[in-house]
Order: sequence, then C-alpha cells, then structure tokens
Amino acid sequence: MVVLLNSSTSQLKPMKKIFLFFFLVGFCCKDSHSQSGVWTWINGSNISSSTGVYGTQGVPSAANYPPASYEYLEWKDSQGNFWLYGGCNTSAFSDLWKYDPVTNEWTWLKGNGVAYQVPVYGIKGIGNPSNSPGIREWCAATWVDASDNLWLFGGNSGKNDLWKFEIATGEWTWMSGDSLNVQSGIYGTQGIPSAGNMPGARYETCSAWTDSLNNLWLFGGFGYDSSGNGGSLNDLWKYDQLTNEWTWMKGSPVANPTAVYGTQKVAGPTNVPSGRKSYTKWKDIQGDFWLMGGHRAIGNVYLNDLWRYSLSTNEWTWMSGSNTGNDPGIYNSYCANDSINIPASRWEQRSAATDACGRFWLFGGVHFYPNYLNDLWMYDPSQQNWNWMSGTNIPNQPGNYGIKGVPSVTNIPPSRWGAIAWWGNDNKFYMLGGSNSNTDPIFSDLWIFEPDTNCVVGCSGLPIASFITSNDLCPGACTEFVNLSTSASSYIWIFPGAIPSVSTDVSPSNICYNVPGSYDVTLIASNGTTSDTLTLLNYITVYPAPPPQGILQSGDTLFANPGASAYQWFYNSTPITGATDYFYIATQNGNYNVVATDSNGWEAVLNNVIASLTPALSKGEGVTAFPNPVTEYLEIRGLEKNITAAEISVYSLLGEKIPLAVKCCPLTVDCRPLPAGMYYIQINQNEKMIRTKFVKSAYR
Repeated sequence: MVVLLNSSTSQLKPMKKIFLFFFLVGFCCKDSHSQSGVWTWINGSNISSSTGVYGTQGVPSAANYPPASYEYLEWKDSQGNFWLYGGCNTSAFSDLWKYDPVTNEWTWLKGNGVAYQVPVYGIKGIGNPSNSPGIREWCAATWVDASDNLWLFGGNSGKNDLWKFEIATGEWTWMSGDSLNVQSGIYGTQGIPSAGNMPGARYETCSAWTDSLNNLWLFGGFGYDSSGNGGSLNDLWKYDQLTNEWTWMKGSPVANPTAVYGTQKVAGPTNVPSGRKSYTKWKDIQGDFWLMGGHRAIGNVYLNDLWRYSLSTNEWTWMSGSNTGNDPGIYNSYCANDSINIPASRWEQRSAATDACGRFWLFGGVHFYPNYLNDLWMYDPSQQNWNWMSGTNIPNQPGNYGIKGVPSVTNIPPSRWGAIAWWGNDNKFYMLGGSNSNTDPIFSDLWIFEPDTNCVVGCSGLPIASFITSNDLCPGACTEFVNLSTSASSYIWIFPGAIPSVSTDVSPSNICYNVPGSYDVTLIASNGTTSDTLTLLNYITVYPAPPPQGILQSGDTLFANPGASAYQWFYNSTPITGATDYFYIATQNGNYNVVATDSNGWEAVLNNVIASLTPALSKGEGVTAFPNPVTEYLEIRGLEKNITAAEISVYSLLGEKIPLAVKCCPLTVDCRPLPAGMYYIQINQNEKMIRTKFVKSAYR
C-alpha cells in the first residue's frame, strides 16, 4: 500500500477558491504500461502551455491545433466531427474550433484569437455573425441537438446565459438567461414549465444531455440557488426549444443538499444525488441519463457514486460507488470484466464519452487534490460493472508520448484534470488537453485509445443511422438523401410532408416538398437483428416562394417590385455595374431583366422587358396638368387634337400603376381616391410620351 500525504496547499486552481485539507490517500501499486488497448499521440504539442497554431480562419490544416487549455467546451456533430470552444490556461479564450478525425486536421472557425473577450449578446433569439458568448471556462454545460446545433450554458464565475451555434450559418444566438453574472435561480413549480423559470447562474457542471424530443437537460454544478446563496447544487432542469421554457424537474432549490441514496440499483421517487460539481454525462441506449462522481463543497468530499436518471419514471437510481465519498477505489486488474474493480473518487473528469455500444468511458481527473490521475475506465450498463482499461493507479504520472502518430504499448498520457473527450466513429476514444497542476503544465495534446478487441467486443456489428442532404429548399423543390449509416443492411425513411413520405431505398432521391414549413426526417437503419433510429427535428426547411417579379417601364425608368433584400439588373444578359436598386434608369434601348433576392436567399424569376426610349413631348407644345397641387380633379390641357387617342396613366413614385377614372372631354383625372403625396402622370400620344410629377394635396 502506498500512502500519499497531501502536503501542498500553496497553489490554487486559477481564479477558483478551493478549500484544501490534508488527506491520507491509498493506492495499490500497478504497472503503468500494462493495459487493454493502445494509446497514440496524434496531434497537438507535447510541450506544455503551447500557444497553438491558428492558421487561416476557416481553412483546415495539418499544422493547426488549439492552444493548450484547461476545461475546453466540447461537442460532436452528426457527421463525426469534434468541436471545442473556449477554455483557459494563464488566459481565457473565446475561439471555436473543429477537428476532423478522418483527416486529423483542425480548423479555427470563429473568434479572434485574443484572450479575455467579453460576450457580444446582440438581440435575444436573433443570430448575428458578430454575436459571441465571450470567454468560457470552468466547465460550462454543452449539448448537441437533433438539428446539429451546438448549445452551451453558463460557466465562468457564474453565468446563466444559454447560447446556440448554428453550424450552417456560423452564427451564435443568445437564447435564454441573463447577460449579468450571479443570477439566482427562479424555480417555479416542480414539473411545470414557465417562461419565468430560469436555472441559477452556475459553473463546474458538464452533466448535460439531449433527449429524444430534442429537449436539453442540465444537472447541478456550483452556483446560486433560489435565495441567491452559492453552493453545490443538485437541481435537474429541462429546456424546451420549441417554447423557450425551462422546467425544474428534480432536486432541491436550496444549495448544498445532501443525497438520498436509497438502495443500490433500486429506483425510488425520493432518491437524488447530493449537490456537487458534476463533470460526466453519459446516455444509455434506452435514453436514460447517467453521471458519476464530482466534488461536494460541504466537507470537501470527492465522490465516485454512479447514478442513473430515468426519463420515463422521473426517478434517480444509485447504481455503483460509495455513498460516503473519498473512496480510494479498487484497482484489481486490467480487463477483469468483473464486479470488483471501481474507480477512485474524483472530480474534474470531464473527459467522458459513450461508445457505439452504449458503454461509458472515463479518463483521469483529480483524486484528493493535488493527486492527478491518468486511469482509463469503461462501464458497461448492460452488465453493470466497471472495467479498468489503462493507465496507473499511482497519481501524477509524467506519461510517455512516444512518436506522434505511432501507436505503442508504452505510450501513456500524463496524468491530468480538466481534459475533454469524444468517442469517434472509428470506435476509438479521443482525449484532449487539461492540466496536471494549478498553473502549469497545460496540455494541447490530442490522444486516441484503441481498445484491444480481446478485451472489448467491437461495436462494428451495431447499426448507426446517419445521413445528410441539402435541407434548405424552395416550394416544389426535390432533394436527395445521402446515407452515411454504418453496419446496416436495410433502411426505412420517413419524410412527413414530402412526396413520397416513405422510402426503403439506401439513398432516396426525388424527395419533393411543396408546402413551406419545417419538417422532420427519420431514418431507421437495421442489420436484421437490431436497429438504430435517427430523427432530426425540423431538419428540412421549405421557405415561402418569393413573390413573382414584374417590371414596369415609366419613360426611361424601369421599376421592379420593391421590398426584396437585393437586386441586380442585367442588360442583354450582362450584369449592369452598380444597378442594385429596385429601379433602374435605362440609357439605351434593349433587353433588360432583374434578379431580386429575398431575405431567405432565394432568387425571384427573371423577367424581360424591352426598353424603348421614345421622345417626350416638350412643355412648349402646350400640354399642362391643372391644378397642381390638386385636391379632386386633374385636368389635362393642350391635347385638343386626337384627344381620344391619348393614353393617360398615373404611377406612384415606386412605379406602381394606379387605376383612376379618366373622363373626356376635356380630359380629367379623378384624383380623389389618392392619398396625399407625389405622383407621376404619363401621357402617351402619337408614339410620343410626356411624364411629369404632380402633388395630391391633403387639404380641400
């Protein structure tokens, strides 16, 4: 037995208040390189506190990688790409990055690479390219919804703002919460949604899940209760994207509540985890939520209890681990696949992921500050046991990087806390960043762990449903779905609102949408034994058809319908430089058309007009309109010859033709229906045209 005494209390985690005590910690010694799989350092630097390589924004490169950071925010999209945001080392960041596991390339997508950027909130509910959550650190919660939007909540020293990032538009939207710090929770009535409900500001909570109905769920953390008191929380919240409302589902509205464990593996309506800084999030194949361990402020307790929350019953179940905390764990042997092994108590273990078989993976954390871990664990919810997969039970290991890109049984990541993790579509565990002290080193290294198939049954036999398509359409447009599913032999597609509405093709084509609106798409991929269902809510957007464009010629001026977002005029099919307004003054005879683009980016139908510039009658010919201004009737004088051959038209300044009664003789226009304002009167006679302005007076 190795007994370690925590004798260092001089260093504090950057900008966090941690109450430290002395602990005796027991570990069983174990060979640090014996493991049930192989680690490979594949990207980033093995030198601590690296500033990263940003490259050119929006351009992927094998040379790019994010700066070393502690507690990045992480996501995985439906195409298998990894995303991260923010984090901190000696500085805090607000940059958004994407990693492609297939090419092993990072892309810097958003942010300016400058530390300590404040949020740019913009208008709540409206996306904008300049919006930004600003710096985010200290474990903000993250979600990915069914439409592949990335969400985050809280973080820093106490925020309760909710943000959405749309990958398609590249824009952040402030969705809910306050722009001020340290807001108290507004709980309302448990189980009842309300526009007035709002979780209190919080940080150190990564336990966040998305359910099958696209609701976002959030548990605990360190934050502010209904009275504004700070402490460890155990409240469970649900956010409905459709109504933009929060619901307090379980837990206490008061900080620092104790746990009700009940009987292990037996659900109960009163069971509930204690308030805690909570860092893990797993979801099993039944859709239930899981969390493990963390840190409870009262008593400075480190936890290794494993909990399951059932959506169908709204009940918690204590599944594994100690109900007293500060547990040293049991490190029996690698790949034992028994009920003996159990991880030690820990916190800052955000590096957690769920594999394709629904098994839970967990790496590192800190067990009794400052003892940092590099152990890798797997929990199988179907067998309800932990499996020690890799790493050592001895804290503060320096690790061994080996050669970048080269797997080796001697490779092992250094011990750390505050790392993040993903499970790749290649059935490998990915781990990035973190720290193994309060200040330095901070890591930027990206690792993969490939399990030994003799220890871990591969997941390649389980079907995974996935697809892409062009999902922004005009009415009447058709699209083709590209099937990206794996390990499946048959497919059922469901297209509500489309023609056809069902297909069993591998990659259906000519799926047509005629009516504007938002539509779900469901794919059920099966291998004959089991199946995987993917439903993307509101995935297809059919925008309203733009209004048809008409072109009106008034003398030498051509008018399109006003109100579009953009215009471009063409002469004989060639764009006219600078002709981008709703009207254009023609300079020569010829064929003119216009492209009008609406707010959704759709272009109206092109229309052609032959502009013929005819000579106008001069004032010297004695044609006048009287009186001007006019209140009731406008008389046209000077057209005594061929008076019945004259064509008289009235137009608004926007070029809209206004039908008015014209009497003869003399020629008189009834202007009484006109609102007060300025108008054009146009007189065509004998292939000549005169056009002049007149004013309709508001006074009689």
